[in-house]
Amino acid sequence: MSGCSRLFRRLAVVLIGTLAALALLAWLALWWLSPAPVSGRLVEYHNDAPVAGATITVRRQGWGLSDHDGQLIWNKRYSTTATTDANGHFRVPMPGPVWLLGSGSGRLKAEAAGFQSLEAGYVPPGAELVLQTVANRDERLPGGTAYLGWDEDGEPFGWSFIDDAPTRALALADLTPVAMQREPFAVTLAAAEGGGLHFVSAEEQGIAHASWDYLLRYLDASPEPPSASRLTLDDTPGTLFLRTPQDRYAKLAWEPETVTAMTGSVPGLDAISERLFSLRFVYRPAPGRELPYQPPLFPVEPVRAALQAQLPEQGEPYAGPRTYRLVVTDSEGSELERQRLELTPGVPLDLPSCADDPPLAWRFESLRLDYDEDGLPRLQLTVDGETFVHHSSPRLVGPRDASVFAVMAFDSDYRRHDLEVRLRELSNETGSTGCE
Repeated sequence: MSGCSRLFRRLAVVLIGTLAALALLAWLALWWLSPAPVSGRLVEYHNDAPVAGATITVRRQGWGLSDHDGQLIWNKRYSTTATTDANGHFRVPMPGPVWLLGSGSGRLKAEAAGFQSLEAGYVPPGAELVLQTVANRDERLPGGTAYLGWDEDGEPFGWSFIDDAPTRALALADLTPVAMQREPFAVTLAAAEGGGLHFVSAEEQGIAHASWDYLLRYLDASPEPPSASRLTLDDTPGTLFLRTPQDRYAKLAWEPETVTAMTGSVPGLDAISERLFSLRFVYRPAPGRELPYQPPLFPVEPVRAALQAQLPEQGEPYAGPRTYRLVVTDSEGSELERQRLELTPGVPLDLPSCADDPPLAWRFESLRLDYDEDGLPRLQLTVDGETFVHHSSPRLVGPRDASVFAVMAFDSDYRRHDLEVRLRELSNETGSTGCE
């Protein structure tokens, strides 16, 4: 029995040793097969100061077992995180089992309190990165995507920053296309008369590693006055700075691999494009040349932008009387009345209606002009009828397009009539007031 026991113990030791060796070999094989970790450093763009305590996340997606029911799925998400040290350094393993995901790239994101989040896109295993972020900005400017190009008839359309829309009326466009060629790729753009352009390549901006929105993120102002009436851009990425005829400023991301689409509908324009450019932008409707980018962007408000374009570069904004045209239309768009009026700030004005044989009677009471904290004019009105009263909230009213006040009205038989009161500033027109 003792001989059998010794033999059994020897076999057990050999078996345990074999299993341990196999486990070690398997671990070494997996370690050898596992993708190399992503490492690097996170700094502030303007002064290269390290950003400590930031969370660096790498995500991958592929085959795996569902957390819900344990079934094999193809879109399981894996992630790993690391924290930057006092010098901004980080090292993040590639997440997920290598036998399911292979050694493919992962998407990297950097987040730090007080700084803008970075989406560095897909990074390969073993990548060594220098990432540059910028501090969150107190000011948030509007922006979006500008569309310009040629329609299917070959007619150009440009972009108006005030209207936040493409336009065929090139006299209203701040930026228009002039020419395009495919081989070699080149596009010529023109600023409106009185405006200017200046281009700064991505390389000149000194960005160590491109991140999402990087062409809008880093350079806040043009290093030279945007003064060129035309510029020809090629396949070099960069940032285009624009000055409008009203001395307002915008910057646009020139990304040659994504800016063009050959055909398709044009957002904001009733047209089909033959060639279309789409350029992400930030715009300052008020005076000033700094164009900080703070995501997410919110759209330009055309009435506000049109009024801000009138604000002086220096000195106090105009705060005196203003002249307006008032037009009332019915639900079918037929004009019921039109009159011209002048409003003095803080002085309410009562107006009788000018309508000729209207479906119901009304008058305007306490039509009032006031200036808000930004120095922009706001109008408030009351439409008073025999069986209804409509009070509006203060609204911005500008010179480019009419501001519409929707009124639900009722006649003496309490039948409903939908009216629209349209008000537009007559900033460059003179003449008497009253019915027209």
